[in-house]
Amino acid sequence: MAKVLIPLADGFEELEAITVIDVLRRAGIEVITAGLHPGPVPSARKVAVIPDTTIDTARADDFDMIILPGGQPGSDNLNADIRIDKLLKDFSAADKLIGAICAAPTVLAAAGLLTGRQATSYPSYREKLGGAYYLDKTVVEDGKIITSQGPGTAIPFALAVVARLAGNHTAEDVARAMLVATAGNDGLWDQRLFNSIVQALVGALELKDSYTQGHAKRVTEYSLGIGSKLNFSEAKLRDLYLGAILHDIGKIGTEEEVLNKPERLNLREETLVREHPLKGTLFIVGVESLDNIVPTILHHHERWDGNGYPARLKGEQIPLHARIVCIADAFDAMLSVRSYRPAQDREAAIRELHNKKGTQFDPFLVDVFVEFLNESPFEIRDFSYYF
Repeated sequence: MAKVLIPLADGFEELEAITVIDVLRRAGIEVITAGLHPGPVPSARKVAVIPDTTIDTARADDFDMIILPGGQPGSDNLNADIRIDKLLKDFSAADKLIGAICAAPTVLAAAGLLTGRQATSYPSYREKLGGAYYLDKTVVEDGKIITSQGPGTAIPFALAVVARLAGNHTAEDVARAMLVATAGNDGLWDQRLFNSIVQALVGALELKDSYTQGHAKRVTEYSLGIGSKLNFSEAKLRDLYLGAILHDIGKIGTEEEVLNKPERLNLREETLVREHPLKGTLFIVGVESLDNIVPTILHHHERWDGNGYPARLKGEQIPLHARIVCIADAFDAMLSVRSYRPAQDREAAIRELHNKKGTQFDPFLVDVFVEFLNESPFEIRDFSYYF
């Protein structure tokens, strides 16, 4: 059975703490509340809660996840406590789940855990999330970090945690028993017209660059293969699909003669090509339902060693979906004939991925991808879309 730690500081938000505790315990997850000091903990509205223990007894090794409720001055009190900072860093170092809601994501930011990640919070705290990419969504999951917006989002936040700790079926069962209308389908995935427009945009790009026809679709399939191996939820697979299929959309703004030049690019031409992640971001930023994929498009040419572009992000600073698309993009490029070189064979491309583990690529994701390829020995020819 999974075990979750919930620290309670004076001035915590009642709905965020109690709702999460209730939903998790309904799912059979063990929840331990820990006060910063002995005795009852007063909430923001003076509801006294007697915690199970104090924070001094809590160790990251004993838990699968830590969740910080928001509220004020509760979040500020959590942020001011060096024991909370140490616990958060211990959970992160152990690659364990970390959750925060309302104002509490600012505590994660202060601990340096949100840099380069997608996150959300109560809207008035969005400027205090450090180097995070703020998303105006009820719940945002990026790797092992789960954030949410406030009291009214406590139930979907708790159900997202249940899904990660006990599986989607358990989360659905709990939601059904509570008569919660789940928001797993926000309408986008059923809009075939939307997908047709996406496909048309990709087709327009590939008319410009004859050497990359089918590239976006193959990169998408490779990316979804990695996502499926990582047990991504349907919503995360959807975002990965969109980020992968549109990863090169910024090349629409790049000169055809540069894209198809058979000789080595000069400095000006290389600069133009390297602008395509920025152009792609500008192309889709502000488009309803596509905000989630901005980091994927912007950062799919970052490198694990920090020598990529445009932001020179390093390691896990690079958004997870961008790291996935980076591998899929490079692998398909190696298998494809380009204006400046012939195609490599499959085994040579796999060797190249291994050679660049830890420099260009996330080492763990390379292993996941190669495992996927070994399970799928045939060339990808048919494409399934999540619409």
